[in-house]
Amino acid sequence: MWKKVVSCAAAGFLLASAPLPSALGGNAREAHAAANFNDVSSSFWASKEINFLHSKGIIEGYDNGSFLPNNKVTRAQAAKMILSALGEKEPTVSSDVFSDVKKNHWAAGWISLAKQKGIISGYEDGTFKPEETLTRAQMSKLLVRTFEQEYDLSVKDDTVEPFSDVWINQEFHPYVSKLYQHGITTGTDSTHYSPYNSVNRAQFSVFLSRTIEPSYRISSAESGDSSTIPPATTSTYGIVKTDSLNMRSGPSTSSGVVASLKRGTKVDYLGDQQGYWVKVRYNGQTGYVHKLYLKLKNEQGSSVANRVIVLDAGHGGKDPGASGNGVVEKELVLDVAQRVQTKLEAAGATVIMTRTDAATYPELKDRTDLAQSKYADMFVSVHANSAPSAPSANGSEVYYDTSQNVNGSESSILAKEIQEQFVSLVGMNDRGTKDNDFYVVRNTDMPSVLVELGFLTNSEDAAKFKSDYYRNLFAEAIYLGIKNYYNL
Repeated sequence: MWKKVVSCAAAGFLLASAPLPSALGGNAREAHAAANFNDVSSSFWASKEINFLHSKGIIEGYDNGSFLPNNKVTRAQAAKMILSALGEKEPTVSSDVFSDVKKNHWAAGWISLAKQKGIISGYEDGTFKPEETLTRAQMSKLLVRTFEQEYDLSVKDDTVEPFSDVWINQEFHPYVSKLYQHGITTGTDSTHYSPYNSVNRAQFSVFLSRTIEPSYRISSAESGDSSTIPPATTSTYGIVKTDSLNMRSGPSTSSGVVASLKRGTKVDYLGDQQGYWVKVRYNGQTGYVHKLYLKLKNEQGSSVANRVIVLDAGHGGKDPGASGNGVVEKELVLDVAQRVQTKLEAAGATVIMTRTDAATYPELKDRTDLAQSKYADMFVSVHANSAPSAPSANGSEVYYDTSQNVNGSESSILAKEIQEQFVSLVGMNDRGTKDNDFYVVRNTDMPSVLVELGFLTNSEDAAKFKSDYYRNLFAEAIYLGIKNYYNL
């Protein structure tokens, strides 16, 4: 069911209701060569597909002659476009379709029809969220479920994993796999599908055109798609992240200084790690620098490959943490942390967990000592908030420390990246990032953050915590925040 599948201007995605023939005569690529919209030139990457759908009466533009290809597609708009492609006409409705889709909503008829046909369904709380942005994952499911039989989207093996960010156990994996194998999607790059990214009007037009007209499809060989995880072995370099860093002849502060490196200096990473000391090359000279003052980055492949990341699921064992609305913190944060672990390891990172079960309770010092002893590149502690006296308090926030952590400024950047994902991807209320000397972030020296997913005592936040779908989104947000940090 399309529960958690598909935000922009409401009725802006104008769609005609003319039926689409199941077999399209002639060469579809020549169906409408001239540009129909004043903001879609003939050289625009999706112009042929946009004009093809327009020539078949499936889409229309705005009154001013524009198409606005970069506008995001909403759930309501997607329902209308899909049904238009099926040749349906909007029915009249006499009652509300969902609690948030009243009978006078501009797309009430389309949403009602899509619901009747089993193409979509609402959320567990009885809403449809018509203005919520459609994601690439949701789009893949919608297209396959709607058109699989008519356009034969079956495959011999839907366990094929063409992208490193779409795993075999994810709900939408078989849909993405089918679109990939039929040349409908080539990913956002050769190894990533970016399932939680929003879909814009141009992208949706391309996906729909490739689905209903095979001549628009492309092979994975043409697109350079890869069916493997980004390589764990990459060409790595380092960026100095302190005002002055001595490069020494050996892995010790007692070794002579070979060069003095300024903030932002790029050095070649040569490995040979000895404790926190790593071998680098700069200006033809080789030497050792302390890894804590170096941000390691990969030239190619996954940005997190070979990074050592400690994930700390808060509380545990004798300490259940907070609880509310039937959710216990120690169990929630362990589940989310383990999902983050799966995502990071799939992308080539080395992940160390401070605890792996609900019965274990590491002391705070044990957690930070573990990160230090493993010479970790990053430390992320996962928690959930509670405010019994203020049940309306909600939203996520991320903490970092600048009082003692030598990577306080880097920690603040990491916190910002993760918080942005909580807000944009999970739809959490933005409580911001905050400088606070919590034990686990002040007693670690690598970039370290403590995330508060939301409030167990808030009914809306707790509803997300109870949802497998949203737990995965929380994990995806943390993963993407880490990934984006390394891409900066």
